[in-house]
Amino acid sequence: MTTYFTIGDFILVIPMALAGALFVGALPCKTEFRHNVLRVLGALLGVVFAVVLVEGLPALV
Repeated sequence: MTTYFTIGDFILVIPMALAGALFVGALPCKTEFRHNVLRVLGALLGVVFAVVLVEGLPALV
């Protein structure tokens, strides 16, 4: 069964991106550029995890 994303499915994307940016951005590093790169990577990982979570929950139910 194919389902499509609704606006309710994206309710987790912003908080998960913020959590990923805060979690990975908290790693200590020497340069500001590397710190910003870690924040962006954390935000992307959070978004990927949120999409996997939203897509995986109906399969588990």
